[in-house]
Amino acid sequence: MPIHAFIFDFDGTILDTESQDFIVVSAMWQAHGVTLDLAEWRKGLGTVGGFDGYDALEIATGRPVDRAHWKALNHERYMEQCMAQALRPGVVELLDYADAHNITLAVGSSGDRAWVTKWLTHHQLIQRFATVVTRDDVSQVKPSPEIFLLAAQNIAINPAQCLVFEDSAHGATAAARAGMRCVAVPIPALLDAWMPPVTIRLQSLADLTPAQLLTQVQGQAPSAPHTM
Repeated sequence: MPIHAFIFDFDGTILDTESQDFIVVSAMWQAHGVTLDLAEWRKGLGTVGGFDGYDALEIATGRPVDRAHWKALNHERYMEQCMAQALRPGVVELLDYADAHNITLAVGSSGDRAWVTKWLTHHQLIQRFATVVTRDDVSQVKPSPEIFLLAAQNIAINPAQCLVFEDSAHGATAAARAGMRCVAVPIPALLDAWMPPVTIRLQSLADLTPAQLLTQVQGQAPSAPHTM
């Protein structure tokens, strides 16, 4: 079945904001004399409420954290890190290919609308997407398929003809539950992490040209949609 839409996750897929979060939160933990476990931190990726670095730090140290101080400091450091990031390799090429081949573009993110649109605007991308669906638009975030299904509904394209680009297991699971094919492109911190079955798994979206990627994807059937 041909692909008529690309649906991009945002954090970690278009822009690697997630690695920056690990750097900042890990530094806070080190300042308290403990080491942040990567596997625990990963639980929060692509969803909401999977991991709280402050709660976990208090459990690890057995003492309260000055949250007002650390949240202000971490926010400043995090924003500086994110501002310095370029788009992930291959993203612009996929957007250009989509525009040239009448493929509709959408964003489906578990982030909030203010956050996602801030960075899409900063990188002059927001006008390229026909719809941007965030956690503000749904009752359940990933791994629920609701975000991706709403994006497909907004652009009036059959979910089976949508291709999702994701970096997290929660996001890839959501794509499968929506009956969509999925290209997984984990951030460096997730390269060795478990990922549900996906159509293609790459280290970078630049590993294949958009034409090569579509040739591989369109030769495979989408997952049968199912609910949680």
